[in-house]
Amino acid sequence: MISENGRIISQFDSFLNFADLFLLQVSFRGELINIRPKEKNFYGWDFQNRKYFDLFDHFLSPNHLTMELLFQYLDDKNFSMENFSWKGYNNKISKPIPTFFQLIQTSESNKNLLIFAKPEKESSNGHLPIHEKQYIYQAEYLPGLIHNINGPLGTLMGRIELLQLKHPELSDLDEIIRVNYRIQSLIDNVSYKISHEKLKSKTQINLNRFLREELSFLNSDLFFKHKVEKVKELKQSIPEFSLNYFDLSGIFSEGYRFMRQFVNEKNEYVFVIKSDYNNYQASFSADFKGEFSDHGNRGGVLPCKIQGNANDMYREELNSLDCEFVAKCMENSNGILVLDCTPQLLRFQYEFPLPAE
Repeated sequence: MISENGRIISQFDSFLNFADLFLLQVSFRGELINIRPKEKNFYGWDFQNRKYFDLFDHFLSPNHLTMELLFQYLDDKNFSMENFSWKGYNNKISKPIPTFFQLIQTSESNKNLLIFAKPEKESSNGHLPIHEKQYIYQAEYLPGLIHNINGPLGTLMGRIELLQLKHPELSDLDEIIRVNYRIQSLIDNVSYKISHEKLKSKTQINLNRFLREELSFLNSDLFFKHKVEKVKELKQSIPEFSLNYFDLSGIFSEGYRFMRQFVNEKNEYVFVIKSDYNNYQASFSADFKGEFSDHGNRGGVLPCKIQGNANDMYREELNSLDCEFVAKCMENSNGILVLDCTPQLLRFQYEFPLPAE
């Protein structure tokens, strides 16, 4: 049991601060009896609001545990160290962090859980690694660059169409106009993706348009453009919904990036993109069909399979798939991701409930 003796507890808090640890004492009824260091908060929980903490709601449930399963972790040794998630005072669920449990005897008939937890340290300066700076510098000014290209291109299109009206005998102008429309379509696609991904707030999303735009953007990968047959199987009448665009595009892009490493660029492939909607559940999936290498050029190995929600993804460790990034993208949509890959078929699916308006 944690003592409240002044000098001893002060020294103990200093040690916890030095080690970036928290100590929580929880009763078998799920009450947070004590928390140290006293002057800090653990995901919003502190000495003042601890009475609102409930072990089932704020620890067991986010980790799909019961008290019985927790005791199994403790086993006969009465202690256990695992990575677990915590639901904060603001109801947000943390990524899994190292958590140490020990049973302690508080009286002849009562036991408490003594818990040491080490939250992930937040970056103190917000700086990016050097190798990522170039991408930030390039991307920051892309919207302005697109705008600067669109202006002269629109003027050029107008002049060519006017010239065609005056000189209909110039048949070569038809091809020039078609090429210009293709260029405008490419620019519109890039502009749509960048402008929506830059939004920090939710926006209305049409799932089928989202998939068409993402598929079109993948043609920037020349292998995908020239060596992959694209098939769209999009279900109609899927209601629009409000969500952060990058939450979905991040999942889609990371899924494609993972699958891309296994291709043989001399081979030809089929890429089937699907959407579906049933009982207020929407989904999209990508099936990459062909002959793939067992070992990807970024460290991935086939076959492989993962499945779960955001909390599960934080726990996954799959070479060359950024599971933590995918988990962050999944948090707001509360969906289930399935990645199921063999040397003949790479499949990536995400299903999520449509947000209530």
